[in-house]
Amino acid sequence: MIACIVLGLWLALAGNAGAQQVAEEELKSADREIEFINYTGPYERIDTAEEIKAIGYLLAGSLKQDGRTGRFLGKYTILRAMDPREKGKFDADILSIDPEARVDHIDNVRRILAGYLEGAFRYSPEDARLLARFATVYNAVHRGDLPYFGSKYKAVVMSHLGSRNAGISIRYDEWPGATRLLIPLTSEAAEGRLSSLSTTELTEKKVIEQMRKQPDMGLEERKDMVELKEREIEEKKAEAQAQVERVEEAKGELAQKEAEAAAAAPAEKAAKEKEVAEKKVEVKQAEAAAAEKEAEVAAKEAEVAGERAQIISDERSREAKGGEAKAAVSLADQLYYLKVRPREASGSISGGLSILDPGPPAVKLTSPVDYIRGRAFYFYKEAILVVAQEGSPKAPARLLLLDPLNLQPVKRSREELYADSFVLIQGGSIYAVVRSGREYRLARFDDNLAQAALSSAAVDRDSSLALFAGRIYVNSAGREILALDAGDLSLQARVR
Repeated sequence: MIACIVLGLWLALAGNAGAQQVAEEELKSADREIEFINYTGPYERIDTAEEIKAIGYLLAGSLKQDGRTGRFLGKYTILRAMDPREKGKFDADILSIDPEARVDHIDNVRRILAGYLEGAFRYSPEDARLLARFATVYNAVHRGDLPYFGSKYKAVVMSHLGSRNAGISIRYDEWPGATRLLIPLTSEAAEGRLSSLSTTELTEKKVIEQMRKQPDMGLEERKDMVELKEREIEEKKAEAQAQVERVEEAKGELAQKEAEAAAAAPAEKAAKEKEVAEKKVEVKQAEAAAAEKEAEVAAKEAEVAGERAQIISDERSREAKGGEAKAAVSLADQLYYLKVRPREASGSISGGLSILDPGPPAVKLTSPVDYIRGRAFYFYKEAILVVAQEGSPKAPARLLLLDPLNLQPVKRSREELYADSFVLIQGGSIYAVVRSGREYRLARFDDNLAQAALSSAAVDRDSSLALFAGRIYVNSAGREILALDAGDLSLQARVR
């Protein structure tokens, strides 16, 4: 009740504010977490999800009849803003929530938008729902930001926008009469084309930042979007191949016309040479179109690779936090202590791990694994991870998982580790330096301590490790910094 009274007072005050103040408030929304405020009171009438989605279909049908505008009962309008003369910016379809509309939940806005995308471009229901979700976040992030929209959209699009209606507010009571939700269209927009909407624009940096603020970091939706983009790539590759074939066909025709011109009688020579010149222009145009398509494919592949790397990094970060919390709960009542020995001649340190009784301090039990390297042990998935040598300090060092209750080894790696290796745990993966003949390489192990990946580049055995944005950084044998893919440990870059 108090919240409702405060909201009413706020709305009364806001109604007297000028357009500039509204625009400034909306622009601030880009810097905070987007959380839509929906109506939560009683309803006089409840429409089904399919009935609401049908509004979008009807808007698409109305637009097809008119070509420029689609309408639904004076409540919703679709504006098609396209100008083939202006290059380098987006056309757009614009969903206007008109003053008589009564939509009061973001899910219903998304249903209308998804229905429209199915009807207008023949997107599948799954793809349409996904695109609608990203589109609403995108429009909320950039609500009222005319400079941003102006940098991205053509003049014909901007002619429909003002600071009070561009994008969508996070508040349901500010939607009617003040919402122009932009749907960025590519130059290839047409029924049946996956590339009709610009998925690149809908997943621009601020949108992904907002998705990552959600409790689940928006991981499943981001994965679905990457999968959609990969299907776009396949569509573009097929078109690029068709363009390459067109170039070869045009070159064949050019060669034939050149031969005809060379053999032509004097009276026909000028006409034949004109045909050759025209065909050369056609070949150049076909080559340019093929190069453009190939560049589009390369750019989209790079975009997808970057997003996949970020998703992998976010997944591992979330898993690590979850795993650490679970282990802390199950092991919280045990006091573990690593008693070290004097340094060896090589400078290395080893020790034995025990569970202590903290009452009258006493050793409850000690692990049979005698030579745990360094001064480190790690709580990992309800076990204890160590680098250790079993039985002798001259035995091969391996990764071991110890039972947290009796400190007995339950799993061990097959690969021999560098005894003093730095160990990095991220998500379900463990990174450590292993022996590889006379060299050392970085390995990634799964939660069964099976080697999942091995670097092709030799590394400095004493290197530290760092992971950031899908890459793991390590020193090379020559002390350069290597940037490796965090998944397969392939070399991505060298930093000298």
